[in-house]
Amino acid sequence: MAAETYFYKGGLNCAEATLRCLIEEGVIDAPQEAVRMMTGFGGGMQRGTTCGAVVGAVAALGWVTGRTEPEQAREPSAKAVREFLREFESSFGTLNCRELQAAYVKEHALRSEGMYRSCTVFVERTIELVRDILTQTNATE
Repeated sequence: MAAETYFYKGGLNCAEATLRCLIEEGVIDAPQEAVRMMTGFGGGMQRGTTCGAVVGAVAALGWVTGRTEPEQAREPSAKAVREFLREFESSFGTLNCRELQAAYVKEHALRSEGMYRSCTVFVERTIELVRDILTQTNATE
């Protein structure tokens, strides 16, 4: 899977790798340059808060289901995001980077090789969930 190529071995952070993989796999039709906006979200927004893969997923779901005008419905996006968050939490027990690392990463230091190797599972699961949610969304439209 491309997640390992970009995240673990390729040097992109979790948020960047998530969005890049979703773009390259054709799950979302966003320009490659959109990956830039994810740089600050890696490592739980550089603070160990919300997992960067989760932030990348919410951005991708918003790209497809979001709105550009206030009179447009926000429910399609809210529904997709709620479903994603529920499924991610069901898989891992939390959305929080520091808590994910405490549970899944043996070397609890951000930026360690162990973190990248272990956190790849979060990026991979995120890509799978977004793909599934958007496939379901497109099937019901």
